[in-house]
Amino acid sequence: MKEEIFSAVGAAAAKSAPPVTVAGALAAGITLDRLVVVLTIIYLAAQIAYLCWRWLREWRRKGRE
Repeated sequence: MKEEIFSAVGAAAAKSAPPVTVAGALAAGITLDRLVVVLTIIYLAAQIAYLCWRWLREWRRKGRE
């Protein structure tokens, strides 16, 4: 029973996170278009870092062979 409650609470928190983030940003004075730009920059930085990490890992594995 506890696991079902934790699962339901986790699912509800995950579903409410995006609207809460937008509402909080708007309350802090950040407009929606600026929030989208900032989140896009963060996403692109994360993607670039992941690709560099993956390429470095593959390069190191080829060096061992």
